[in-house]
Amino acid sequence: MRLAVAIPSSFTSNFDSLIQRTYAAASIARFCSIYRVEYIYLYRDPLDPDLESSRQVTKILRYLATPPYLRKVLFPIDRDLSYVGIAPPINLDVYKEWRPIKDLELPDVRLGTPVKYSREGTVLDVGLDKPALVEGKLIMGRIYAVRLEKVTGKYIRGVLATDIYTGYKVVRVKVRLPVFLDKFRGLKIGTSKYGVLYHEVRDRLARDLDRSEDVLIVFGSHGYGLREILGHYGVSPEEVFDYFVNLVTDQGTDTIRVEEAVAIALSTIRALSELI
Repeated sequence: MRLAVAIPSSFTSNFDSLIQRTYAAASIARFCSIYRVEYIYLYRDPLDPDLESSRQVTKILRYLATPPYLRKVLFPIDRDLSYVGIAPPINLDVYKEWRPIKDLELPDVRLGTPVKYSREGTVLDVGLDKPALVEGKLIMGRIYAVRLEKVTGKYIRGVLATDIYTGYKVVRVKVRLPVFLDKFRGLKIGTSKYGVLYHEVRDRLARDLDRSEDVLIVFGSHGYGLREILGHYGVSPEEVFDYFVNLVTDQGTDTIRVEEAVAIALSTIRALSELI
């Protein structure tokens, strides 16, 4: 099962400082990495179109999903990243420390980013004294998992590894939310305190999760829930979601922050998917 989440571009617009936005984004980054989320979609909130916070959060999320040894390669000095040092590290299994080439135990999987092309393929920085070389022309600026196989001359020969979790990818949704949901092929779950109570759909949802390759969990903003956001387009949640559900049936606080909702939803859905 491949997990994806969709959060509104405005989810940090209620914060006055960049440090608060950074911490909120860092929480999202941690929770999504823990539960192996493949994609974080940032959709436009038509009721709170805060482009500044959207731009900052996108950059922060992408930065945090980058291995530490590649950050200087992919991110120039930027005031929007001034407080990323407060974020708890993600530390995926595939994030590995530097070691001398002679101490490498091959094959070894590392993350790398293309730095140039050669006649033999693409040269990637993988955080070692020698770059890696793989066949084919890869896309500059992207991060790839490379299975290093053999040290030869000035390169470490390798192949792309497609069976490794390399962290989430951040995608800014350019179409309206109802259009995006219509195009998504997979199980779509909307979360809301106004949704159907979780225990009422638990068994059916578990069966649908077992049959689904792709699952998208969608969240509203701090100011407007999915019912209000979709209502702006003249659409009801029941028209676009397979499930519109309340995952916290006895909520003790008046509201649940987006980063808290992400943690609750991911832990609930992952646990439910393992029941069958």
